[in-house]
Amino acid sequence: MQVRKIILAGAFGGFILLVVTMVSGAVAGAILPYNIFDIPGMRSMTDPVAALFFSYPFVLTVAAAILYDIIDPVLPGKTVRKGIMYGLLLVLIITIPNQFVIWSSMYYPAGFYLSNIFSGLVGFPLFGILCARIWGQGGLQGLKREAAGI
Repeated sequence: MQVRKIILAGAFGGFILLVVTMVSGAVAGAILPYNIFDIPGMRSMTDPVAALFFSYPFVLTVAAAILYDIIDPVLPGKTVRKGIMYGLLLVLIITIPNQFVIWSSMYYPAGFYLSNIFSGLVGFPLFGILCARIWGQGGLQGLKREAAGI
């Protein structure tokens, strides 16, 4: 297990998923308007526990980075293809079941589902590409060299 790479992917990947989630919420809200705070059962912004919402992407990406570390050798293709394949795998095992459970058990507005689906379809492949680059390029040093064009 490559702990440094897992921590690196968890930190940067969590940031990517957090940003993608916020952007997808704004885009979905523009297409199918809804207010997340009008949904029954949602915590108010003044509730201190609501701040844990922002830790979710980081916990998820650390767990997904551990899984990537395990299955990296069997993913086909070069860096981008590996990342997209892994991202689509995450969509299949996280986004689709999650949306089915929410849709089948709760009355949420359509914009909420659109936001979550868009977030998964964009965020997980981006996270997968990040993982593939970290594992393929030697971690942070490899990413720095790639960014510098070396």
